[in-house]
Amino acid sequence: MRSMTAFAEVVRPLAAGQLRLSLRSVNSKALDLSLRLPPALFPLEAGLRAQVREAAQRGKLDLTVEVQDEPSLEPRMNRALLRTVAKGWQEDAEWLNLPPLTAEAFFRLPGAFQSPASDLGERMEAPVREALAALLETWNEGRAREAERLRPFFVDGLARLCSLCERLQAEADLQAAELPGLYRQRIEQLLEDARLAGQLPAERLLAEAGVLAERQDVREELTRLAAHLDDFAERLATGRLEGKAIDVWCQEVLRELNTTGSKCKRIAMTRAVMEAKGALDQIREQSANLE
Repeated sequence: MRSMTAFAEVVRPLAAGQLRLSLRSVNSKALDLSLRLPPALFPLEAGLRAQVREAAQRGKLDLTVEVQDEPSLEPRMNRALLRTVAKGWQEDAEWLNLPPLTAEAFFRLPGAFQSPASDLGERMEAPVREALAALLETWNEGRAREAERLRPFFVDGLARLCSLCERLQAEADLQAAELPGLYRQRIEQLLEDARLAGQLPAERLLAEAGVLAERQDVREELTRLAAHLDDFAERLATGRLEGKAIDVWCQEVLRELNTTGSKCKRIAMTRAVMEAKGALDQIREQSANLE
């Protein structure tokens, strides 16, 4: 069980300077990786992305790789561009009434600095991959700790749903005992209003009332609901709670609650269904943080 929200950082000393990697993640329905690298390390991007995909399934990830105080990364001024711009500026300055060319104006030009030419990518591949492996391990440990903080909430939510399910089962038994008599009275009233009283055998009245009562019986739905709750309890005990799986689980539980709510005739059942939907919605909201 892992959360999608976490932060980790790793710093490794180099012969000259240091290597710093940081990874920040938040919730997302799919894996969305944003990778920031120095231009000299661009050849490593595909391999680094593959390494991250092995450790993460979902989430919006921001991975930053920095090589600090490395002499070979110092930018070089584009002297050829400077000579060309300075020559053209001097030739046209008089008739265009241009001010003198300043360093600030030149450095604003695209291409004023050139990327350093170095073999840094080849030299840094092994250290970067090793540091990324350590970073991902630390990051996953942080995600597991964050998910464990949610465990008490899921335990309480499950206990609340189980309590409401027991209440619904008790009310369903009472409703099942009451409905045949109520429907029989209703049918008799309809026959009397239609001036057909006494023209339907008692056995037929009882059969029709039983059919109507069976249509409103919610005990089958509550049996499936109890099975769903047992499944959640097993996943919670074994640490197999996953965001997408819990979302599907919530849809199944909601379906049973909606069916139960549409059939219930007792006010106590209606209130219990509403409370159960509220508890379920809270579980769904928190499970969105899980991978």
